[in-house]
Amino acid sequence: MARRRRKSKDSPLDLALASDWRFSAVMAGVCFFGPRILSAILDTSPLLKGLGTAFSMIGTVLAAVFGAIAVIKLGKQLLKPRPLPEWPSLSPADRQILKGTPRSEPSIRVAPRGPVPTPAATPEAWSIDVLHRIEWKRFEDLCCAFYVEKGIRARTTALGPDGGVDIHLFQDDAAPSQATAIVQCKAHNSRIGVKPIRELRGVMVHEKVDKAFFMAPGGFTDEARAFATEHRITLLDAKLFYAMIARLPPESRQRLLALATDGDWTTPTCPSCGKKLVARNSKRGPLWGCPSYPRCKGMIPMRQSDAAARAPAMEMS
Repeated sequence: MARRRRKSKDSPLDLALASDWRFSAVMAGVCFFGPRILSAILDTSPLLKGLGTAFSMIGTVLAAVFGAIAVIKLGKQLLKPRPLPEWPSLSPADRQILKGTPRSEPSIRVAPRGPVPTPAATPEAWSIDVLHRIEWKRFEDLCCAFYVEKGIRARTTALGPDGGVDIHLFQDDAAPSQATAIVQCKAHNSRIGVKPIRELRGVMVHEKVDKAFFMAPGGFTDEARAFATEHRITLLDAKLFYAMIARLPPESRQRLLALATDGDWTTPTCPSCGKKLVARNSKRGPLWGCPSYPRCKGMIPMRQSDAAARAPAMEMS
């Protein structure tokens, strides 16, 4: 029996389910008004008048379907609890550390004043370990600089919610302001599941780009890899990214290393205001908190290795 060919393109319904509510709302409007405009044109012909009515009925049904999807997705977005911002470096395991921590109660305490932590030693060469240790914002800057070294125009997004994309790539000289690919970066060491990959696919549809890259040192699950293969999403873990850096000219590798490890390159950056975070404690365990707290409530869970190294200085005030 001949094997059936898999569809290479997503249907509008698939795209609506993968994208946010805006895509479904637009589709609902198109399905509602489009057939009515066509019906008004067909009504001028006695022979085609009935066909226009049929188009209007079908359009109404499709508009109702897409409208329902838009309402459900918007409702979930509005009702979704938002105790913490969606930070680029949070993994499911990291979020569990902070789950249930009240935002308004003073359960977070600044660690007692003491010696400033010594920045990590500057490595002399690239290694996979260096990629695993780079803090999330520096990792994004490194990824952007990597594409620039390859001769591709690249631009990072601003701090705050990034809409599922950290870097835009531009390779079309005929339309220099139109992104040709997007990049998402996750600088934690746990494997990425299929959910963030699906979300990136939705962003591709929304921004009308055909290619995307997901860069995460911790790697990806098999389900995530299978989905990415079907939708032109290239996945880069620490091993692959290290191999690509190693293929660059020596001067390019050195520039990237200097950028990635300049100053304090392992202490995370506040996802809200851009300051270097400080070690703090909470009822849920140690974490990185903004030095401007409570004015800025930016927080990132602390890796177990970092928490163990700073345990003697972490006390509740």
